[in-house]
Formats: sequence, structure tokens, C-alpha cells
Amino acid sequence: MIRGRFALLWSGIGLAALGLSLGLGLAGPAGAVTTSPAAGTQVAAAAFAVTGTGTGTATAPRAVTGAPSASAPRYVAIDCANRAQVRPASYVITCADAGIGMEGMHWTSWTPQLASAFGTEYENDCMPSCAAGHSHDYPVFAVLWGSARVKGQRAERRYTEVTFVYPGARPPVYSFISGKRVTTYPPAQTFSLNP
Repeated sequence: MIRGRFALLWSGIGLAALGLSLGLGLAGPAGAVTTSPAAGTQVAAAAFAVTGTGTGTATAPRAVTGAPSASAPRYVAIDCANRAQVRPASYVITCADAGIGMEGMHWTSWTPQLASAFGTEYENDCMPSCAAGHSHDYPVFAVLWGSARVKGQRAERRYTEVTFVYPGARPPVYSFISGKRVTTYPPAQTFSLNP
């Protein structure tokens, strides 16, 4: 079912488009950390290599293989309850209001360099306020990257950032330029993950 939903989205998207998306200056909603993943951009693009079938459809992304050695630390994503997660099906990014997160995630890699998946990002539009806003879904390619030690754990490290690349509809990003509200729809956004 998921593969069928993504078949049209995958077609026409190749390494160059994904590399370009990840290399652009990234913008996010208010309060989000928006940095460009300088290190790992090529690795991230490789994680989403798409092979066309010649029929207008494409296959799911290839998995990046390579198991960590026995002495390598385990990489995790820390959830809002401060629990270590590996390949979570869903994950809340903004713990304060649960307004941004991902769900229905299908992981294609989980390595010390990065973790990659495809699925859905949900985002509260906060219009007219976050309490009265509406949640919208966006198909995404997600890349978890960055590295930090997990507090109190010697054998675990955590991913520190997630970059969403939007192959279809994109969420609006609002900013103020010269006192005027400007709306953009960037091809990718980066958020900090829970510490």
C-alpha cells in the first residue's frame, strides 16, 4: 500500500534532485533549528537512490547496508519521554505541543552515519493559534543525522537532527521580512531532535 502511494512521488526524483534539495539553505517554522547538513549530504542522497523501472514508476529506496562492529555504539533517537528508540514507526519532534512529527515510517537504513526512511510528516498549521490549528500530512524522505552522546549511556549515541525532503506537497514556512509576513515552501526542512 505504501509503496503504491509513493510510486508516483518516486518517479522523476533522482540523486541530483535530492542532493540539490539537501544542499539548499533550509528553512523551518518558528523555533526550529534550520541548518544545512554539510557533512553527510552525499551519504544522505545515496540513501535515497532511486532506480526507475522504465514504466513511469520507481522502486522504493535501496537500503544502505553495513552493520556496525561489535565495539561501535548503538545509535538511537530519543523520544519525548527520554526513551531510546531504534527505527520508530512514529516520532514526535516538537515535544511541547506535539505539533510536528512523523508517522508510518519505513526505515531503509540505520547506521552510525545516518538513518533514512520514507513516510509522513504531520504538522500543525497553528492557524489561528496552535491550540485551534489543523494538522496537515506531507509525504517525506527523512534523514536522521548528527551525533551526540546519550546522557548516562556509554554504549549509545543519538541522532541530533532530522531533515525532511518533500517529494510532493510542502508545508508553508512563515517569516517576517521588512515587517511583512512572507510565506515560502522550501523543498526541505531540518529540525533538532529531542536531547
